Amino acid sequence: MRAFCLSSVRRRCPHLNIGIFLSLVSNQWESSDRLDTALALVRTARQQDLNRLADVLSSSFHTKEGVVGWLYPLFRMGIYEDLRNRFRAKPAHYICLVAVKQPSSASSGTPLGEENLVGTVEMGLRTQSFWQPRSSAYLYVSNLAVQREYRRQGVAKQLLLTCERVALEWGFQELYLHVLENNFQARRLYRKAGYQIKYAESNLSYWFLGQSRQLLMHKRLS
Repeated sequence: MRAFCLSSVRRRCPHLNIGIFLSLVSNQWESSDRLDTALALVRTARQQDLNRLADVLSSSFHTKEGVVGWLYPLFRMGIYEDLRNRFRAKPAHYICLVAVKQPSSASSGTPLGEENLVGTVEMGLRTQSFWQPRSSAYLYVSNLAVQREYRRQGVAKQLLLTCERVALEWGFQELYLHVLENNFQARRLYRKAGYQIKYAESNLSYWFLGQSRQLLMHKRLS
């Protein structure tokens, strides 16, 4: 069951990086950003965020509608199981951030006084290939996701800015990420955040199936 879930994740969501997983870290980063409607707080993920993280990621990268909607519970189950397993590990130079906000009223669907998790992002070390030395690793941003009703309100921007502050604190001067070539909204977000395309990655899916290429984007931090 689990292997089936992960394979469906990769088929349906090639831009979702399952190779880097969520875990807790000791550093507690918090920052705030004034959204259009409320104040959001960015902090590191906690164990009690597990269910909500699975919800945000699965709803962002998979649909409940149409013929493939029946796969949604399996997709979410796979993400949840991976989250639970990876929360037990604490790799060096890895962080999972969440953006939360306090509901302004009971009509928001979240009990008053309880945080509403509206977005998340991950950042960790990556190498071009598994046989490369760890010294050649670079910081890689992945799985940026924001609940649909909170998009275009500055949540994604604040998550990216917090990643930059953490990277600089760790002593890194560069960040990398991938985006699908046909995901114009995400490309616009990253371009405004200062990322530039380093190169396009073509694979067999692109040449024979006509699927969109992945663009590797890069930003040098000041």
